[in-house]
Amino acid sequence: MLQPTTTALVDAAAGLLGRPLTLARELTGGQHARTLLVDDGDAHVVVRMFPRADDSVARELEVLRRLGPLGRLAPRALAHGELEGHGVIVTEAVPGGPPSPTLDPVVIGEQLGVALAAVHRLDPTGLPDDAREPTTRAGRLAASAQEAWREADLDRVLTHGDFWSGNTVWDGDRLTGVVDWSGARSAPRGVDLAWCRQDLVLLGSPVAAERFLAAYEAASGRRVLDVHAWDVVAAARADTYVETWAPNYAGIGRPEVDARVLRERFDAWVGALIGSRTAR
Repeated sequence: MLQPTTTALVDAAAGLLGRPLTLARELTGGQHARTLLVDDGDAHVVVRMFPRADDSVARELEVLRRLGPLGRLAPRALAHGELEGHGVIVTEAVPGGPPSPTLDPVVIGEQLGVALAAVHRLDPTGLPDDAREPTTRAGRLAASAQEAWREADLDRVLTHGDFWSGNTVWDGDRLTGVVDWSGARSAPRGVDLAWCRQDLVLLGSPVAAERFLAAYEAASGRRVLDVHAWDVVAAARADTYVETWAPNYAGIGRPEVDARVLRERFDAWVGALIGSRTAR
């Protein structure tokens, strides 16, 4: 079945808002939703369309209602509806763009650590629950992930669920927003921490992953003693498909982080994780 055209999506969003819209550009940092930046004459808004029979719009609306304490770091929902069976949501456009390829990953990591601490202070009650327990089908890392799981802190917080640099917005060297909340869950804090650390490693900076953790601990006022266990669990989750993330990195201006680079950096990270685990 053919997908709705870009023009049809812009027109649908205009109908939901009750005012004319014009396309500014398509945003290509992710693969789950089709995302457009559109102009309503006074400001930009973001239009996202999800696959048919996908409940992402309902889930995102539920979590966006909880994000007031984040202030301008989180977008506000403006309208929602359907287009040919596809869920559509229109939100404010957070000013800025993806982190510049020239921005120091350490700067990225430190600001993400502070922002994530604020996210994890929010109430997760009523959100879908997801422990992210590794399965026995986690490929070569299944046994290591199962062992690591026994050390994981399973206390629940409000997690973003896909907290990586491609779901953040920047104005120069300043973080201005966190977007794409459809995967938010009530889950252990290690889910977000390890996913973001893994992304910083894939960007080429294990140092940034450590500075991210330090910034998170300072902002949250707590030590995270199980981060290594969560790093292993996250790696097991990513291992079988990390190469497929190349279009995501290209979409945020990092085409050099291609499938080969992703696998090389990921395998080096896994080697360090498993090596340090064996040495303990």
